[in-house]
Amino acid sequence: MMWKKGKKSLACADWRRMKRKTRNKFSRALLILGLVLSLSACQNQRARRQFQQGQKLYQEGFFLEAIRNWEIILTSFPKSDYADDALHWIGITYYTDLDLPDRAVAGLSRLIKDYPDSIYAAQDLILIADIFRNQRQYSKALTEYARFLQMFPEKEQAPGVWYNLITCLFEVGEYKAVQVQAEQMLKKFPKSEFADDCLYWLGQTYYLEDDQKKAREYFQKYLEQYPNGELAFKAGMGIARSLEEQGYLSEAIAKYEELKQHYPMEKSVELRLESAKKRLQNKQAGVQIVPDKE
Repeated sequence: MMWKKGKKSLACADWRRMKRKTRNKFSRALLILGLVLSLSACQNQRARRQFQQGQKLYQEGFFLEAIRNWEIILTSFPKSDYADDALHWIGITYYTDLDLPDRAVAGLSRLIKDYPDSIYAAQDLILIADIFRNQRQYSKALTEYARFLQMFPEKEQAPGVWYNLITCLFEVGEYKAVQVQAEQMLKKFPKSEFADDCLYWLGQTYYLEDDQKKAREYFQKYLEQYPNGELAFKAGMGIARSLEEQGYLSEAIAKYEELKQHYPMEKSVELRLESAKKRLQNKQAGVQIVPDKE
């Protein structure tokens, strides 16, 4: 098809207009982007100065004044790179320096909600859970520990957080849940520093549920794997108490005697040993005495 001269000139003119229009739009976009970046950089500089002023006041012991400086960042520069720093330090200051845990939790919770990718998010979530645990608000602590494991399952703090969750479950008497969580933790982190404690708590929960055979199984596992562990004495006592609980008095006495040799300074062994001996004598004489369950 042949272009007529007039139509061809008109088409070229339209093309040039479109090209200029596109170039103008691109230039405006670059200008807007430049303004946004410039504004962001300016806000970051102002936020940084505000944060540093707060740090200076904090170091001088003016904690409330420091918090006020950091709060300005949250109201005036919430999109700056220092907003999460401000929230973190507000929470830390309320907790460690002003002894106001509820306000600390509020600040740290806001950080996790608004800035979940912050470098502080994981450690601050642990602190929230620890605050609740220290206040014996175990249900809230359990919620926060579980949230950490969901959000940060591969963090190096995960085994410790999981163990804290297990101990909170024990505190509220959720023994079945303790057993489930402890078994799962042992599978995922068999070499963690909390593995020995998990074995002990498994034995203890089965003892309290009166499943004495299972209790002795876990106490024995503890002693086999961690003969010099911090809970070795308690695990040994757990075995002896479990035997005594089921009426295996001769076996219990033998275990108490063994513990007495290994732990001569532990007065509780001597007391339990004498009690078991009296029970055996009474049993042989036809008198039934039920032992105290610790």
